[in-house]
Amino acid sequence: MSAMQNNKTNAFVENQNAFFRTRVTHDCGTFEQKPTHLRRCCKTLPGYKIGLMHSSTLRFQNFLRLAYGQFFARTWFFIQALYIQKRNALILLICLTATVCPAENSTDLNYGMGILNIRSQSIAQSFRLTLPLVIPGDIKPGYQAIAETTWSNIWAQEKSYLLDYEMLDTTLGISYGFNQQLGMAVMFDSRTYFGGKMDGLIQEFHDLLNIDQNGRDDHAHGRAVITRFDPATGALIHENPAHDLNNSGLNLLVNYTFNHDSTSMPGVNLYGVARYPFQTAELINQKKGVDLGVGLGLSKKWLKDFYTYGILGYTLYTGQANSRKLPVVLKDHQFTGLFAMAYTLSENVALLGQYLYSTPVIEGIHGLDKASHEVHLGVKLRMGKKSVVGISIIENIITMDNSPDFAVHFGLIF
Repeated sequence: MSAMQNNKTNAFVENQNAFFRTRVTHDCGTFEQKPTHLRRCCKTLPGYKIGLMHSSTLRFQNFLRLAYGQFFARTWFFIQALYIQKRNALILLICLTATVCPAENSTDLNYGMGILNIRSQSIAQSFRLTLPLVIPGDIKPGYQAIAETTWSNIWAQEKSYLLDYEMLDTTLGISYGFNQQLGMAVMFDSRTYFGGKMDGLIQEFHDLLNIDQNGRDDHAHGRAVITRFDPATGALIHENPAHDLNNSGLNLLVNYTFNHDSTSMPGVNLYGVARYPFQTAELINQKKGVDLGVGLGLSKKWLKDFYTYGILGYTLYTGQANSRKLPVVLKDHQFTGLFAMAYTLSENVALLGQYLYSTPVIEGIHGLDKASHEVHLGVKLRMGKKSVVGISIIENIITMDNSPDFAVHFGLIF
């Protein structure tokens, strides 16, 4: 290549560079000195297009000139001119893939690792449908399997009753997300009541911290009984085995997420659930009726590693017309509220604290006719692309007579 041709080519390159510098400086300041100006140019599309082309073009031109000579450099200039004419399509592609326009996974934007999906373990809330806790992002696109189990120890003593047993609350199910908004789940739940296996451990723990046993040490370990007394005289009215409360059912849940990818607004979802009982608690309800529930979930990412969640729920119970003839009288509705906070230690570990409130559903029995307050403290661990393990302990606060004395929870979604 002659010296005259080299001079012409160099002059052409300098003209191209000068053109780009002039346009970029005009639209969004000194682009080469401050890369943040490129993001600013996203707000003014023409400047952004030219600035982005300028940055990548200069680097690629210099590489071509050094490695392959002026012939390939001229070829690149021709291709570049075609791209400038179709720059709208080019910028759209770059905005989707370049790091200057990052996009977090929209499904998980306000989700993080989610909540601990623990149903209420309160005494009265465990007889029938217990509203599942669902927030935006819980049901992912595609299939997922759900396995949850909670082991609760119940000790509650008042003038009118004595409850001493343990309960295993198990949920097995499959969820399917049609997309990021619409999903459904089918779940089988079972509650089994048996004699206390944690009595000795809990009693020793109370002794260690000098906590009042509330009469626990006056009875043998391993009992599974429900006892009613006359509050005036203390006389025994009746005593039943705890397994009379065993119950199970099939749940169908449908969820719709309205907002999941906003950085300024919380994620919002609305879900409904229907439960058909396979087995009913004999002491509570001898008729099989479909219970219904509806919930509103919220989720919000506030900082890089901090999330908050909330749920408001309402449950409607059927088949309660003759409940006043039974030993325990139940209300036909209930309200539920959950507030949760999560802090992610890493991409695969999150610490959670939750407060679950449930209005009373039992009438006429002092202590059990009060609202329940349950606190969950736990951790969630990501074990794979879709597998998450949740481990938690549960404690009752404020009202001690109608919620679990202590419980442990284990959950797996995969």
